[in-house]
Amino acid sequence: MKTHLESITEELSKIRGVRLIMLGGSRATGKMDNKSDIDLYVYTDEPIPLSLREEILAKHFDYLELANSFWEEEDDGILTDGIELEIIYRKTSFIDEVYEAAYVHPRANFGYSTCMIHNLQTSLILFDDATSIQELRGKYKGYPEELREAILKKNGLLISNRMPSLSFQLTKAIRRKDLISIQHRTTEYLAMYFDVLFAANRRFHPGEKRLLEAMDTFESMPTNAKQDIGRLLKVNTMPVDEAVSLVDVISKEMNAFIAREVRDFVVCDYFKHKA
Repeated sequence: MKTHLESITEELSKIRGVRLIMLGGSRATGKMDNKSDIDLYVYTDEPIPLSLREEILAKHFDYLELANSFWEEEDDGILTDGIELEIIYRKTSFIDEVYEAAYVHPRANFGYSTCMIHNLQTSLILFDDATSIQELRGKYKGYPEELREAILKKNGLLISNRMPSLSFQLTKAIRRKDLISIQHRTTEYLAMYFDVLFAANRRFHPGEKRLLEAMDTFESMPTNAKQDIGRLLKVNTMPVDEAVSLVDVISKEMNAFIAREVRDFVVCDYFKHKA
């Protein structure tokens, strides 16, 4: 008997314009647990009519939400066996765009720079109607050095190397005892911090989950990185002076780390002049 995933994949693959279906997330990388959902990525030349999606999916779900578009176009629900399934719809052209942004014209973001290329590289192909995915996977291997340097420099500047940097904003929030601002700035800070770590170790970023575990696999990190990040996660509970000192130490260690990893990374003088 076919599983829900097998049946849904087979039915979707018969639709004109569906070019590629892949299984992503922890079920593709082998890191699933009993809380893991199913992430199914469907690449199409043209949108699948909503009525057709509902016709195919309704019989497989106890609960179904169609056309959620908070981040990407997707259908979400709970299968009749109790497993949650997300179906994300993308244009076929998205594949070439992501590879180009990584390898041809490297483009860094503020945090999570390589999540999309990680998704394309690690997802399991369930159906492929002559797309470029296999060719691109074969053509582009290894970590692009130009992208690595771009990520380290771009994120390094905003972690703690310009006046608007997150470390300085976080320090101000701590001194004001503004708990919500502290939480917000810490989250942003960590997003960029981990973007640097993955790039420095020539690893594509897998997303926001299990990041502390990932640190155990890195060969290159700032001094005391995992210990300090563990403490930073509790920054809201610390005395003000201790919290400010911790952010200062982590940020200076990151600046020193990036300066060792890439050329032409110069630390600004704001540290010397700020009160």
